[in-house]
Amino acid sequence: MPANFIGTIVIDRLQLFGRHGVSPQELAVGNMFEITVRLRFEASQPMLTDRLDTTVNYAEVVELVRREMEFPSKLLENLACRIYRAITWRYPQIVGGDIEVFKLHPPIPSHMEKAGFCFSW
Repeated sequence: MPANFIGTIVIDRLQLFGRHGVSPQELAVGNMFEITVRLRFEASQPMLTDRLDTTVNYAEVVELVRREMEFPSKLLENLACRIYRAITWRYPQIVGGDIEVFKLHPPIPSHMEKAGFCFSW
């Protein structure tokens, strides 16, 4: 096994309620959101030691996302940035990742499943 092995933790399509949007109606009523997070980190230690304290704990990451969802943002870009900051502050060993934030059933006069924002670093 390589001494420096990059692994990825994936939280796929986490669904949470939030009050994010530009219109007063979106802030008052809220909506369901779908969040996917992929976090790349040096994974040799957790792979070799089987110790939770050496990895990126996905249960903690879910809780960090849940906390950020409690505070309204007008833009999904801002929400994604806050999620990014919370996660990378807690886990400085993260070397890259992706965050996708989708609003399910956005309030626009068109049929679509979701609309959102994605970024990678």
